[in-house]
Amino acid sequence: MMKGEQGWETDFPMREEVEDYKGHLRSFVITCHEGGLGFTVRAEEEGRQGTGYEFAAYSETSPYSALGRLRQKMYRGLATRHVTSSRGRYRMLHDRLSGRITSDGSGGVALIVDGIALGIDDLVSMLASHEGWGFELQIVDALE
Repeated sequence: MMKGEQGWETDFPMREEVEDYKGHLRSFVITCHEGGLGFTVRAEEEGRQGTGYEFAAYSETSPYSALGRLRQKMYRGLATRHVTSSRGRYRMLHDRLSGRITSDGSGGVALIVDGIALGIDDLVSMLASHEGWGFELQIVDALE
């Protein structure tokens, strides 16, 4: 890039607010990283330190193309509610859970669904009400 030209780096990081399924605005910090084969754009919900929503997208050609994909994921992901809590227990609202896998900070695993950290015991409790049903488990790359 020639001296005086400004590239995509001046646009990142950026902040963006997105409305969730309850009508609440959630604030995200969006960052971009250029690798040898393209651009990765990530959005992390502000103030959640490992819990909360996170989204990522990749483009071989442009950070702005990745940003467009990221925004589609954010709006779709925040518009869908998967779990509800009543009497201290979580239950599924429909036949699908979507989220991400992370550490629980104690050497175990937590699932982040609807921006909420669910432990394995929470998942077991939700599945118990579906005894006898079939299921599919699919692990996908966050960039897809």
